[in-house]
Amino acid sequence: MKALNKYFYIFKISLSNNLVYVSNFIARNMFFVFIVYVMLLLWQNIYSHQGNMIAGYTLNQMIWYLIITEMVTLSRSNVFTEVSEDVKKGQIAYLINKPYHYIFYCFSNSLGESGVKLTSNMIIGMIMGLVYVGPLMNLNLVHLPLILISLLLGMFLNFFIYINLALTAFWFEENTAFMWIYSKLVFTLGGMLIPIEMFPGWLEKVARYLPFAYVTYGPARLGVKFSLSEFFSIISFQVFYLTVFIFISIFVYRRGVKELNVNGG
Repeated sequence: MKALNKYFYIFKISLSNNLVYVSNFIARNMFFVFIVYVMLLLWQNIYSHQGNMIAGYTLNQMIWYLIITEMVTLSRSNVFTEVSEDVKKGQIAYLINKPYHYIFYCFSNSLGESGVKLTSNMIIGMIMGLVYVGPLMNLNLVHLPLILISLLLGMFLNFFIYINLALTAFWFEENTAFMWIYSKLVFTLGGMLIPIEMFPGWLEKVARYLPFAYVTYGPARLGVKFSLSEFFSIISFQVFYLTVFIFISIFVYRRGVKELNVNGG
């Protein structure tokens, strides 16, 4: 328990720091409102021409689906930039000697930042959804805790993929391209823009086995079309990929630190 206390303390400090900057807090919310409103106008126009149901989704379900995917995406922390800068500027040489594991320090720190973003995005998202398309159809409040579990796992998976990409700074002077490519893969194959049911058959099958879909599509799918069997299927993939990327991040970090020590830090 003592080992966990220090990470909880880091989380609390990060949470407090992110609550201080009210201007950033408001700006993030306004951006979220803008994105959701644009999506609403786009899909209202599409449904007006295509009918009441597209790929098994009503307009009500589609808007709530997009609210959830945007909620996950916009609640991510700035871990990629922070870790990349730590490595490039040599700050990591001081951090690796602290009485905590650097990766889990970053995770605890990110939880505080993401927690504030997620809470505000959930409040704004629910208000917008209720105002523009009404309550989510067929939602059972009993399922909300399970949907939240999937949403959090999606955010954790997103974090560990980002930190893996950030740690490539040990070997690459400029690694921003990796972040850009990954964000576009989540945007497309991850089902952030449209549910993967709208993909061509072969691409949908491929997307269902890739980690990107379990960052955004999985939680959103459960949010609008919950079923217990699908919950266990999505959770299984999320836990599997999360475990894989945690171990990869630890491995990459150790190799990077070893490289740092060999080259004099």
